[in-house]
Parts: sequence; structure tokens; C-alpha cells
Amino acid sequence: MPNKMTIKQRINVGFVLAIAFFLVLASNRLNRRSYNILEQTVSSVYEDRLVAQEYIYQLNNLFHEKELELSKVGIQYKNELITNNINQIFNDFSNTELTTKELVYFTELRNNFIQLQELEHQINGDSNLKFQKNKVLEDINSNLDELAEVQLTEAQQLTHRSQKSLKVSKLLSTLEIGFLTVIGILFLFIVFYPNKRPNWY
Repeated sequence: MPNKMTIKQRINVGFVLAIAFFLVLASNRLNRRSYNILEQTVSSVYEDRLVAQEYIYQLNNLFHEKELELSKVGIQYKNELITNNINQIFNDFSNTELTTKELVYFTELRNNFIQLQELEHQINGDSNLKFQKNKVLEDINSNLDELAEVQLTEAQQLTHRSQKSLKVSKLLSTLEIGFLTVIGILFLFIVFYPNKRPNWY
């Protein structure tokens, strides 16, 4: 290694080091962005999809139980307990991050539940009211199926986004190693073979 580098050699070395610095900085920022996306999607899959799916499962069981209780006599206390549980789950569900389509189905579900409650307080034994109750319960089941389908679709999209982010991060790491290797070779070439280095100026 030469004891003293020329001004041009020092400029070239500084130029190479600057490239290496900005390369590492840019790669670090891109990798951080990829990991943030990954963290957000993993968190969303649990907090907004798996939890919501659990709420839908519980609502499905409660409405099925309500349907059975509506066909009995003298079940006012238990029916009110089921209603309270449903309202509590509705409140919890509304605190999750709802997509536009999910919000539409959830609003329809709540409206159908309100309609069902109105029918419950009307005179029992009327065949027309019984038909209306069954129709509302069918609509509620349909709403629950639509909400469950949204959870599956959103979870698939989040998983795809996570996989894409990981692939980008892996590609950036590979490119970073390649560029740093080339820069290292250029650095050694400039330092040890100053007379043979390419004239960049």
C-alpha cells in the first residue's frame, strides 16, 4: 500500500466510500419499511381478522341459540341474556378495523338484529310474524356468512402483502451484498493499483 495517496486517489476513495454509505443507508431505510409493513400485516391478521372471525363464530352460535329459544315458551330471561351477549359482541366487533365491504355487511347485520328484536316483542303465534322472524334469521345468517368470507379474503391479501414484502427485503439484501462486494474491489484497486485505476476525471 502506498505511504502517501495522491489527491485524485483520495477523491476516488472518498467517492467510493460515499457510494457505499448511501447504499447502506438506502438499503437500511427500505428494509425498515419492509419490516414495518410485515409487522403491520401480522398485527392486522390477528387483531382485525382472527379476532373478528372469533366474534362471527360466537354470533353464529348465539343466533342459532336464539332461533331455538324463540320457538319455546317462557324463555324471556334467557332470551334477554342472549341479546345482551350479542350486543356486547357487536360493540367489540365495531372496534376492529372494518373494510368498506365489511362495514356494509356489519351494518346490515345490526339492522336485521334490530328488526328481529322488534318482531320478538310482538304477539306470538301469528303465522305471518313467524314467517317474518324466520326470514330475518335467514338474512342474519347470510350476513354472518358474508362477514366470514370477508375475513378470509382480507387475510389472504394481508398474507400476500407480507410475502411480497419479504421477497423485496430478500432481494435488497442480495443486491446490497453484490454492490458492496463490487465497491470493495474498486476500493482495493484504487488503493493498491493507483497507476492502473480508471481515469474517472
